[in-house]
Amino acid sequence: MYLLRFIYRILARVRYVLSTCKKEEKRATICLHALEQQFGGVLDEETFKKIVHSYAIYVPMMCDAFTSLQGRKTNSAERDRMLHYFICSSLFDNFCDRKELPADALRRIMFSPENYAAQRMEERLFLHSYLLLRLTVPEKDAYREALERLTEAQIASDKQFDKSTSDVEIERITFEKGGYSVLLCRFCLDGPSSATEKRCWYQAGRIIQLTNDLYDIHKDLQEHSETLPNRMRDAYAFDRFFSALVQDLQDEIVQLPFPAERKQDLVISLAGICSFGKLALHRLKKIQGSKPQLPDLGSLPRKSLIVDMEKPASMWYCVKYVYRQAKRHREMINQSR
Repeated sequence: MYLLRFIYRILARVRYVLSTCKKEEKRATICLHALEQQFGGVLDEETFKKIVHSYAIYVPMMCDAFTSLQGRKTNSAERDRMLHYFICSSLFDNFCDRKELPADALRRIMFSPENYAAQRMEERLFLHSYLLLRLTVPEKDAYREALERLTEAQIASDKQFDKSTSDVEIERITFEKGGYSVLLCRFCLDGPSSATEKRCWYQAGRIIQLTNDLYDIHKDLQEHSETLPNRMRDAYAFDRFFSALVQDLQDEIVQLPFPAERKQDLVISLAGICSFGKLALHRLKKIQGSKPQLPDLGSLPRKSLIVDMEKPASMWYCVKYVYRQAKRHREMINQSR
């Protein structure tokens, strides 16, 4: 009986995410073009697409997953904030990753935006969205604290180009970058949030960042960027490490003060995100096989490290993983009663 209900939920969820993504991509594209005209410039194609696609997927996959705990969808004001958040996030990534701004300028544009003299259209657009968010987010103090932590983690990410940086430091930078960037999305939603809900967002961010690094192993190796995945030696040990993070997230969701059925929907949505990381690790475990260690990842061809999400076997792996996580969540809920 539960299997049938799960299949129905998965199909309905996939259909909703795809249709919502398509609609929000159109909305974001129109808004971004209007902002380009307003600020007299044009974003490069890569940045434009990154903003649109990130925003469009986060609305149904993350925002709606959490607002559904309250029995509603993300409203228009929340979607507006989310779009401005991804404008800020994508442009700030460029400022850091492309070395467009030095560390002192990054701190000034983040911590003293009113006094920052913008030189380029991208900086003017960033300041517009950044100041708008500072005025409109409900939890202003918590939002500002998370921004400060994220800014310092982004600046510290330069250490990832130094081979002498310890695994402990790389883990801290990775988790703070991912955790605080996703937590900031929560502050774009209406109303206050509990400490437990904030931890859920932060934990999801850690997993998302680690998953991104798993999919970027080849690229990061070419760019000489040190990440936890491209330092990996044992895929089975790393899989246990990743699973422990997912379990931490499950434990937090169980503690949320919402009806079990609504939390089950949240688990399904977040497990779908986690499944991408598990799929990448599944492929790496196949590469390692029965050997005690992986081969040197830098010696592997790019195609060996690429995960094709469109393959039926990949999609089926993810569906099975989500089912197991949803079933595990039900068992945890029953045990806690």
